[in-house]
Amino acid sequence: MSGTLALSVVAGSTARADLNDDKRKVQSQITALQEDMDHTSAALAKANAALQDSQSRLPGAQNALAAAQQAQAAADARNEQAKVDLAKAKADQAQAAADLQATQKALADTRSAVAGFAAQLYTEQGSGTLAIALETSDPQALADRMSMTDVLSDLQNSTLEELSTSNASLLADQDYLAATKAKVAAAQAATEAALADATSAANAAAVAKATLESLIAQQSAATATLATEKAAEKKRYADLTAESDRITAKLAAIAAEEKRKAEEERRRKAAEQAAAEEAASNNNGNNNGGTTGSNPTSNPPPVNDGGFLSAPVRTGWVSSEFGWRMHPILNYLRLHAGRDYAAPCGTPIYAAAPGTVVSAGWGGGYGNQVIISHGLVGGEALATTYNHMERIVAGYGAISRGQLVGYVGTTGLSTGCHLHFEARVNGAPQDPRRWL
Repeated sequence: MSGTLALSVVAGSTARADLNDDKRKVQSQITALQEDMDHTSAALAKANAALQDSQSRLPGAQNALAAAQQAQAAADARNEQAKVDLAKAKADQAQAAADLQATQKALADTRSAVAGFAAQLYTEQGSGTLAIALETSDPQALADRMSMTDVLSDLQNSTLEELSTSNASLLADQDYLAATKAKVAAAQAATEAALADATSAANAAAVAKATLESLIAQQSAATATLATEKAAEKKRYADLTAESDRITAKLAAIAAEEKRKAEEERRRKAAEQAAAEEAASNNNGNNNGGTTGSNPTSNPPPVNDGGFLSAPVRTGWVSSEFGWRMHPILNYLRLHAGRDYAAPCGTPIYAAAPGTVVSAGWGGGYGNQVIISHGLVGGEALATTYNHMERIVAGYGAISRGQLVGYVGTTGLSTGCHLHFEARVNGAPQDPRRWL
C-alpha cells in the first residue's frame, strides 16, 4: 500500500513537473515573441494582427455560410412539400364537396321517388290482392295486374333501401368534407410556417454570405495594408541601421580622438619620466662615476574585469537581451544591439557611469536618445546609449554616475514602454552584460 502511494506521489509530481515545464516553455515563447515585437512599429503589428484576425475568422464564416445554405435548402424543400400537401388537401376538399353535392342530389331524387310511391299508395290504399281478384274477371289480366303490383312493391322497397343508403352516404360525405377542410387548414398553416422558415433561412444565408464577403474584403485590405507596412518597416529598419552606423562612426571618431589624446599623454609622461631619469643618472654619474639608467617604460592600461557600468534603471525587469533575432513578421535575422529594460513610462533613467554627454536629442528609430562617452576603459573606448525615452533631462557635457538622464518612454520604433540600453566599444555595439 505504501509502495503504491509512493508511486502515485512520484507520478503526480512528475506530471506536475511536466506541466510546469510546458508552462515555462509556452511562457518563454510568449516572452520571446514579445521581445521580438518590442522594436516593431505599432502600424505593422496592427496590420499583421488584423490579417491574422481575418484569417482566423474566415473558416468560421465559411462554415456558417455552408450551414446557412444547407438550412435554407432544407427549408425550401419543406416549403415546396408543404405547397404540394396543401394543393392535394385542396383537391381532396374539392372532390369531397363534389361528392357531397352528388349525394345530396341523389338523395333528393330518391326522396322524390319515395314521395311518388307514397302518393300512389295513398290513392290505391285498400287495393289488396283480394280486391284485385274480385275486380277482374279475365285471368290473364288478373295475373298481369298482380305481377305489376309485386314489381311496384319491390321497387318501393328498393327505393326505400336506396334512400337509407343515400342518407348514410350523405353523413359520410359530410364528415369527409369536414376532415378535408381541417386538413386544408393544417396544410395552409404548415405552408405558412415552412414559408416563414424558408424566408428566415434565406435571410440567415444572406447575412452569412455578406459576413463572409466582408471578411474576404477585410482580408484583402489587411493583406494590402500589411504589404505596405512591411515595406515601411523595412525602410524604418534601414533608417535605424543607418542611424546606428552614424552613431558607430561618431563614437569611433570620439574613440580615436580619446586614444590619440591618451597616447599623447602617455608619451608626455614617458618623456617627463625619461628626462627625470636622465637628470637623475647625470647626478649619479657625477656622484658615482656614472651609471646607465633604465629605458623609459609606461604602465600598461588596466584590464577591465566587468562591473564598470551600473544598471540604468532601479525598477523594472530585463525583457530582452543582446543578440540576433528573427523578425516575427518580416522573417529575417536582425541584431538586437542592446539590453531592454521593461518599465512603466516615466520611470527615471540614470547614467550607468561617469562620462560626457556627446549627444542628446532625437535619434530617428531610437526615439529620444542620449549618448554618453565614458572614455577609455581597459584600453577600449566605451560609450552607452539610452533610447526611446519619454523625455530627456541630461544636456551636453560632463555627467556623473547615477545622475538623471531622462525618463522611460516609447518613442521612435517601439511598441511599448521600455529602455533600450546599448554599450558600444570603439563605436560598435556589444553585449552590455560584459560591463554591467
